[in-house]
Amino acid sequence: MDSKQTDKTDAQIPVDGLPKALVTSDALDEEGANVYLTEQKDNINHDGQDKSGILDIIYGILFEPGRTFTRFAQKPPIVSIVIIFLALNLAETLTSLYTTPVYIDRINSWPGIAGTSVNQAMISFMVVVGFLFSVIKWFFMAGLLHLLAELYGGNGTAKSVWVVYGAAGFPAVFMIPLQIGTSLLNAGGLYNFIAGLLTLGLYVWCVILLIIGLREVHQITTGRAALIVIMPWLILLLLLLITLIFIGTTLSSFVMQGF
Repeated sequence: MDSKQTDKTDAQIPVDGLPKALVTSDALDEEGANVYLTEQKDNINHDGQDKSGILDIIYGILFEPGRTFTRFAQKPPIVSIVIIFLALNLAETLTSLYTTPVYIDRINSWPGIAGTSVNQAMISFMVVVGFLFSVIKWFFMAGLLHLLAELYGGNGTAKSVWVVYGAAGFPAVFMIPLQIGTSLLNAGGLYNFIAGLLTLGLYVWCVILLIIGLREVHQITTGRAALIVIMPWLILLLLLLITLIFIGTTLSSFVMQGF
């Protein structure tokens, strides 16, 4: 009898403060106490809403990432994240269509720089390719991070990691006004330096959100989640160093043969 009461206490939370109208027979245990599961209590306290709306998700990503990603592990809001991800990347695409010609014209005005002629069709093609690449990267990186997390003892789902990866990049929305401001205001090196620092800060923010999300959905430590997130970049850096060493060795052999 004692073990039964202990299990019931651990799994459920009393809701004596809730209105009696919300307490049904399903919320009563064998002794008549008002109890709800944690998830049910949270839904009741928010008028039955499960916080899966787009605005709720955006608020959670920015201000309550831990709790938000924990909910993602239980019920990934796939449709909402797809809408957020596509809308963000579409906005970045339209921004690039405007800012890229400005940057090219500014570079061409530098002394000693040969003029580079890039028509609008080429810019549009590059921007569209970038948009498609971001979608492909979403699937590839989410799958890779999920695989690495499982190797490190995680027990989450690939779907949850995919949703977390799509949500973690949302702070990049604040880069859009920075890009537009940089293109409109040719304010010199100080403004560009500050804009660069802000961009770096936003990128770090996205990485931190990804670490938190991976930790919550796979129920692993923060250290392991951080290692999993940076591991693909470490592997890429290693491959780059190997490639440079190979190229350097090959060129050196050709030079030696020439002499």
